Amino acid sequence: MVNYTQFSREESTVWLEEMLAVLHKNQAFKWALKPEIYRGDSFQAVLKNPEEVMRMAILARVCIRKHAPTADMRIAVGIGLTEQLTDRPGTSDGEAFRLSGHLADKIRQQKARIGVALPKPSEPLTATLDLLETLIESWTIAQSQVVEALLMGKNVTQIAEMLSISQSAASQRVASSKWWAIESFIATFPKQLSLYTKR
Repeated sequence: MVNYTQFSREESTVWLEEMLAVLHKNQAFKWALKPEIYRGDSFQAVLKNPEEVMRMAILARVCIRKHAPTADMRIAVGIGLTEQLTDRPGTSDGEAFRLSGHLADKIRQQKARIGVALPKPSEPLTATLDLLETLIESWTIAQSQVVEALLMGKNVTQIAEMLSISQSAASQRVASSKWWAIESFIATFPKQLSLYTKR
């Protein structure tokens, strides 16, 4: 969690637990190991299908970003083999865990707050994530709320009801968040990923 010390421990814990609940109940994600809080300000998880990872990473970030202008997450994703899967992400091992751990150590130096580490060099994907970051970092609290709802499969009518705003206001927030670009990126991410994961 970015700027963790700016918030009370109670706030941060509630926000992280809310985020985990959202990730747990999302039917799109098939977990090998469900998300759990790690070291107080972080979370760890293992997805069975790496193609879902971008939707999960963006959803995790907006779940935190919707609470305060300076609240955010850095997410280091390792995609690879899992040689030793225990009952907890923190005690599991394998290529994916090592890639993720190495990236987590250096992600602060990167512009993007979502990083993907792969067994092969993947500079074009890294550059695409930098562009994604320019969108995400511009989202207001209101836009983050809308993007969270869209990632959970809600439509404009449901979003308007959920946030107690008019449908036109909900539509305007969807448009200003550039949702069309996010939706396209998530949809094509599996194809991008396949360029680097063929063995």
